[in-house]
Amino acid sequence: MIEELKNQLKSLATDNILKYNQRLIPNTLPVYGVKIPLLRGLAKKVNQGDFRLFLKECDDSSFELQMLEGYVIASAKMPLEERLTYLKAFVLKIQDWAVCDGLVSSLKITKQYKDEMLNFIALFKDSKNEFEVRFVAVMLMCYYLEDTYVTTAYAWIQELYTKEYYAKMGIAWFIATLMIQYPDLAKAYLADSKHDPFIISKSISKIRESYRIPQQIKDEVLFYEK
Repeated sequence: MIEELKNQLKSLATDNILKYNQRLIPNTLPVYGVKIPLLRGLAKKVNQGDFRLFLKECDDSSFELQMLEGYVIASAKMPLEERLTYLKAFVLKIQDWAVCDGLVSSLKITKQYKDEMLNFIALFKDSKNEFEVRFVAVMLMCYYLEDTYVTTAYAWIQELYTKEYYAKMGIAWFIATLMIQYPDLAKAYLADSKHDPFIISKSISKIRESYRIPQQIKDEVLFYEK
């Protein structure tokens, strides 16, 4: 199965996408150069067949195969506990922001199992691994900015390890998104002197770039720049 998929990836690859991905994604894995929508289409085909065989054989020999593996784990029809077993092993080997964020965006199942997935996310909230931290931040941003969970999400964000670039950027993305729905909490984060100045600066940049935030707030947040 894997060899057949590799041949499909080769046939779908283009030089333009290869150069674009190599420039945008700092990844130690080889890159074919396949568009993300095409990878999602392949994941649907894998899910319609023996996806467990695919997950068993998948060798992570390329960026695209790892993305494909994440999409399958996130979307294949399987019991939650089985999914979490695959998911835990996968999160531990994430090496770049694109695989991390692609996985998170595909984990729509989280909306049905908020508490169970929050417990799963908790496994990584004390991690010092750059992309495990980013996984926590982006998961909280995508699925837990609502009244029932926002207090927990905000507390966890403040506890995350913030020494690595893509972890910091994930937290900044969370804070900027938090500003849309819970501006008082976001402002409290920006005003707290204990937080990393780089995260504050990037949060402010993302806030000012957002089309969903009023100009008054965009102007106000400049006062938090350190």
